[in-house]
Amino acid sequence: MSARDVVVFLGPTLPLATARKTLRARYLPPARQGDVFRVLPSRPKVIVLIDGVFEAVPSVWHHELRAALASGVHVIGASSMGALRAAELHGEGLLPVGRIAGDYVSGARTDDADVVLLHGDADSKYQALTVPLVNVEATLAEAARRRVLTRREASAFVERARGVFYKQRTWRALVHAAPKWSEARRAEVLVWLRSNVVDQKARDAVQALQAAATLARRPPRAARVVAFSSFVRRRRLMDAHGETMRALEALPDADALAKQGLRRLLLASFAKAAGLTVEVPSSTPGQRGVAVDDALADAEVAALEALVLSAPERFVPDGPGWFEGLALEARLTGRWPRR
Repeated sequence: MSARDVVVFLGPTLPLATARKTLRARYLPPARQGDVFRVLPSRPKVIVLIDGVFEAVPSVWHHELRAALASGVHVIGASSMGALRAAELHGEGLLPVGRIAGDYVSGARTDDADVVLLHGDADSKYQALTVPLVNVEATLAEAARRRVLTRREASAFVERARGVFYKQRTWRALVHAAPKWSEARRAEVLVWLRSNVVDQKARDAVQALQAAATLARRPPRAARVVAFSSFVRRRRLMDAHGETMRALEALPDADALAKQGLRRLLLASFAKAAGLTVEVPSSTPGQRGVAVDDALADAEVAALEALVLSAPERFVPDGPGWFEGLALEARLTGRWPRR
């Protein structure tokens, strides 16, 4: 298995060094909108979504995960943003891994804020600055099991944590909010909590990486046709191939190229609407799943276009013939002899 076979979006959930010891992969920062579209042209076998941005930056889009699944990529969601997207898309093939994702899938957990935390930037290696509620709950359950806290104390502690904004939720803040505890008791509990954190998000992330290693050795998922809206198709094209598209847009004959491409796409769409299909070899460049429009691969467009042009009478009653097309194009392009 090559490191290029698996793409992992990872941030504060798990240290990069720990992740690399678990799995050789291509590690990228927390996913934002367009990032999955951008990695699809490299054709990974597996995408693991663990961390993602939110709030001030657009989050990873459901449509790009659907596009990955349609392309035959195994997609895993765990721990954080991955757990949320897995709960939303597991019915379409996105694989939830770990306790947190399982809780969201089952409905035992419903609030997105349970996995949120404040963290540093890339220069700080996305260091966690606050504690996510899922880790608070797991740690307090362990504290109760080991009788550091009574079950009532642990339950009250969790309820207090739920009422604290995620950017302010630290162990110190939570302990010092405990009513009727002496300073000695607070200090004792704080030391224990910091030394015995149950990092459920990290545990689930490791489990997701292990699952990715297994999936990378399996055959790809069966590719399937998924029709996206024109807006999504354009967004995908610009996210994945923005530099190429800007260069093409600057060409002197860009408009002519676009119009010819549109003619091909329109003809192919007419053929599909009429129920016509063509066989496209799986080895053909531009195969299904990596085209501009997942519903029509490049080679399929060309084949359907040829099919329509070979039988225009099937689409327009008493439609134009080959010679009429030749005459029209010759006149429009100035190649019709002048007399």
